[in-house]
Amino acid sequence: MRLLVAAALISRSAGVRTSAGARALRSVRMSTSAWDRTSLDRATQTITITAAADEPSASIVILHGLGDTAQGWADVAAMWAGALPSARFVLPTAPLLPVTLNGGMRMPAWYDIARLDGDADRQTCDGIGESKATIDALVSREAALVGGAGRVVLAGFSQGGALALYAGLQRESEPLAAVISMSAYLPARGAWSVAPASRGVPVGFFHGDADQVVRPSWADMSVAELRGAQQVAAVSLKTYVGMAHSATQEEISDVAAFMARALGLGPPDAAAGSRL
Repeated sequence: MRLLVAAALISRSAGVRTSAGARALRSVRMSTSAWDRTSLDRATQTITITAAADEPSASIVILHGLGDTAQGWADVAAMWAGALPSARFVLPTAPLLPVTLNGGMRMPAWYDIARLDGDADRQTCDGIGESKATIDALVSREAALVGGAGRVVLAGFSQGGALALYAGLQRESEPLAAVISMSAYLPARGAWSVAPASRGVPVGFFHGDADQVVRPSWADMSVAELRGAQQVAAVSLKTYVGMAHSATQEEISDVAAFMARALGLGPPDAAAGSRL
């Protein structure tokens, strides 16, 4: 799994791919059935993975982080698909945009980021509205396949997690089954509100306490905002000791369990082909 972090905080290059996620996956045997049912839409660079179900009962959309692509989370999605065989996993790729934080370099990005060293609510997030529209359309297509938006989970890492929160919690009707934020935060705080219809959607935050890119305090601030002023009923935060801007096997397993609970699928099936 390739996790790209903002270079301005790490080095002067365009970005640094962290290897913590890859190390976490080295001891994990991927589901052969999941890879047998993997497809790539070359026009949009969207990956779809299904492990077993010919007619899946749920859809889980995974949004990658800044500078990454759908391929960066394909290994993890294959693991999740093996553990949750009745769900399909859809991984879109962000468009190429100039990113101010990285000197204007064009890279896969869901929106522009000017800085990550200030307050989360002072970001302009230019382009996030267009990405929201793209994800809204994707969710609508998935909902039609699996029995409604209530059978769809929207999850993401870093910038993808921020977009998942932004898009998933503004649905005026047909709320999602859940929204998952991994190493992310509420973008453009103060510029939008959670839709009343989405206030009952379970929201799970998963964050490392050693994250130097998206500060743990941003996750704390986002949780407080949702629980308080935004009146979201079910918001949880799991913090991982020593985890930086990356992912671990423990987090991957916890996210799978959160997905399963939200969709009423029961505990993830480790025997289905993946070991979480």
